[in-house]
Amino acid sequence: MMKQSTRRSYKWTPQRILIAIWAIDFTAVLVALAHPISIGILRLLVAASVPFLWLLGIFLVRRKRALAISIAVLGFVFIGFCVLPGRAVDPADLRTEYVKQLKRYNDTRYVWGGENGRGIDCSGLIRRAFINTHMRIAFTTANPGALRSALDLWWHDCSALAMRDQYRDFTVPVLKAESINSITNPLLRPGDLAVTASGIHVLAYLGNQEWIQAEPGEMKVITLTVPHENGWLNQPVHIMRWSQMDGTANKTNGR
Repeated sequence: MMKQSTRRSYKWTPQRILIAIWAIDFTAVLVALAHPISIGILRLLVAASVPFLWLLGIFLVRRKRALAISIAVLGFVFIGFCVLPGRAVDPADLRTEYVKQLKRYNDTRYVWGGENGRGIDCSGLIRRAFINTHMRIAFTTANPGALRSALDLWWHDCSALAMRDQYRDFTVPVLKAESINSITNPLLRPGDLAVTASGIHVLAYLGNQEWIQAEPGEMKVITLTVPHENGWLNQPVHIMRWSQMDGTANKTNGR
């Protein structure tokens, strides 16, 4: 007598289909965030997926009332935090935290278009450290304005050339110099940016004659002390400053 198969076929119920959709979208978000190269379509995916995952998650656990309410409340608390009025951040505090965040990426591998710890390029380093600075300040000081600044910079990608040309008033000019090696101007402050006159490369000043950059030649982030023979330190540069670190242009800190 032949044995009857005991394996049961998997039935795709509406609930299971929604769980699969949630899991696929959640995985896609993780992949998008981990991918070193942040392009517009990936940022759009993340921005659209976060509220979708939240709402669908509430629906999927609706029968577990306490859990569904907890997820809903956490989401509304975060939304409420995001829309609350922000406070101005002291430029000196921004500068100090920014330098710390820049140093975190020392030795990170160079990836053109990259902007996270898995790979980063020159403008990606400058932007990511400033995004991280605002995120840290936002959650350690409960400042919604800093969070909105981080999200604004994350959404509006900007190249070294855009930083030189004051894209969206993110940066303000400080001075021009024949090269980083030649700078003796006392106006230079930690956190200031040096964009080459050609607009193809950007470095950041750490203080104490140290500059950090994602160096395409060495394929990693390096810190150099001037004077130095590195080619980027001998090119004409525009010294720029994040407007939020400039005492006369701090209006966006509290938005």
